[in-house]
Amino acid sequence: MFLKSSATFSFFTFISRIFGFVRDILIATYFGTGMFADAFNVAFKLPNFFRNIFAEGAFSAAFVPLFTGKLYSKNKKEALKFASNILTILTLVLLAIIFLFEIFMPFVIMGLAPGFKANSYKLNLTIYLTRVTTPYLCFISLVTFYACILNSIDKFASMAFAPVILNLTMILSLHYFGNNEEEKVVTVAWAVFIGGLLQLVFILIPIAKKNMWINFAKPRLNADTSKFFKNIAPASMGSGITQLNLWIGTIIATAIPGAVSMIYYVERIVQLPISLIGVSIGIVILPKLSRCFKSENREKAIYIQNRALEIALLLSLPCAAALFALSEPLIYVLFERGAFKQADTVSTAPALMTLAIGIPAYVMNKIMIPSFFAVEDTKTPVKISIVCLIVNVVSNLILIQYLAHVGITLATAVTAWVNVILLYIFSYKKNIFVFDHVIKLKTLKILLSCMFLYLFLKASVSLCRQYIFCKSIYSPLVFMFIIVSGGILYLYSLHATRAYTLKDLKEVT
Repeated sequence: MFLKSSATFSFFTFISRIFGFVRDILIATYFGTGMFADAFNVAFKLPNFFRNIFAEGAFSAAFVPLFTGKLYSKNKKEALKFASNILTILTLVLLAIIFLFEIFMPFVIMGLAPGFKANSYKLNLTIYLTRVTTPYLCFISLVTFYACILNSIDKFASMAFAPVILNLTMILSLHYFGNNEEEKVVTVAWAVFIGGLLQLVFILIPIAKKNMWINFAKPRLNADTSKFFKNIAPASMGSGITQLNLWIGTIIATAIPGAVSMIYYVERIVQLPISLIGVSIGIVILPKLSRCFKSENREKAIYIQNRALEIALLLSLPCAAALFALSEPLIYVLFERGAFKQADTVSTAPALMTLAIGIPAYVMNKIMIPSFFAVEDTKTPVKISIVCLIVNVVSNLILIQYLAHVGITLATAVTAWVNVILLYIFSYKKNIFVFDHVIKLKTLKILLSCMFLYLFLKASVSLCRQYIFCKSIYSPLVFMFIIVSGGILYLYSLHATRAYTLKDLKEVT
């Protein structure tokens, strides 16, 4: 049904994430959790912050259902005409945003990273780096636009592979250019700019091959454009609030030396299962749900969502259990070298544990939100996001007093679970989703299997630390052996509890 498409997306996303981890390992090696790491992480996060608001979040929600509806009503010419109009408007808006940011960047950084004011060099460096990386917003937003075109015809590989180009560009810049930390951090910022441009060139190749080329046109305000803006306005607000939730932690973290970088590293780890599972399935099912709801086949839409959530929980729950059990060894294996010291590992590991608690919720959010977008309801997610923003701010202010930077990641996880609970309540009331009896039973069995996995991993770590001959739990080979053994145990537990069978798998392929 959707598993083949999401598997394709996940495969290329996995390749991208591997290169992403290599990139982050180099960043940790050269910059650790120090001043240069904090400055670059803020500079890199800002364009991604606005990209998530205007491109991947709001834009996809408003554009894909409208474009898909036209395309599958056998009106390709009208679909491309609509896309051409939107492309022109999107480009003009992006250029205006970038222009304003370049001019007022000092004020932007002082507002988003207030903790940097105490160090003028760090603040000025962050301003310069962010000015270099900000045009990436334009490139990656256009990449997202063309990716939405490809997704509408069930072509997902190019979008998933595109980030590999950015990661390779950054890896090469870190490895081959710059003789000291200052030179390397400037070089990698320019690599973000160049990598974004190369991604745009790359995504245009399949667009041309599929004869889906979109030209710029004179902007026109017609019924379709009005509907697009009507949908994108609340979606932008909803995405903005969601992204603001994530940035709140960064703003607070700037007051704690090294916290911005520690949170960045653990977010990168947690984003792997979220991207492979939640984002890939969410992107794949949006066009399918749109077609189901437009044809008034509500039962099929609900069935698709339940099967999607089954796969998501089957994969995300063991990821959360494994990261919670193996946080410190994993941080060591990935990052502890060069400027990243043992003290950084000890400080970063608890942040990974707490953030891992939210992985199943993050994944479920990515799958449940498309049901609202498919019926062109972008207002309800906004209302939910506002509630979550309040929860996040209050949680951060309370927890940071007792847990420092770990309180920030715990608040993020708590907010994610509040979000998914509210999404389910509203989707149930609107009759666009309900958990069926199959997923309820299987979730209990999956949780039981995850409990066995967690206990096995904790026992393995404990045994490795007790015996001298196997003391190096931090050895990559020993660590991988434990991971593989845990994976086998999890699969056996699924088989023993009959949580998932080959027959179940065939139903979603």
